[in-house]
Amino acid sequence: MNEEEAFLLEVEQTLEKEQSQERVLFLSVILQALLDATKPESIHEPEEEIYARRHAQAWFFASVGVTAQDYVDVCDMAGVDPAYMRSFAFKVLRSGEVKYVRRRINTVLSFK
Repeated sequence: MNEEEAFLLEVEQTLEKEQSQERVLFLSVILQALLDATKPESIHEPEEEIYARRHAQAWFFASVGVTAQDYVDVCDMAGVDPAYMRSFAFKVLRSGEVKYVRRRINTVLSFK
């Protein structure tokens, strides 16, 4: 099992047994941002989709400012180490596993 599979399995198990709806919400925000950041580009996609992809990618990788603080706050409320999540997002974006990860995230999000 690679790192992406292990992380998503851990998140899925957490969502299954998590009693705090607040934590579930913030984990879902992170997963949705990862979906937005990894959405494949298409030739005739609307500008809103291009903006959403770029904004999601910037959210993961901003190191200063309001965006960076929002990212840290959301990770904290989700119980996820911000540095680990940033590293994970980078690996997903650079890997050949984007399709698989997107499919797993959609499965995890549809669970709750």
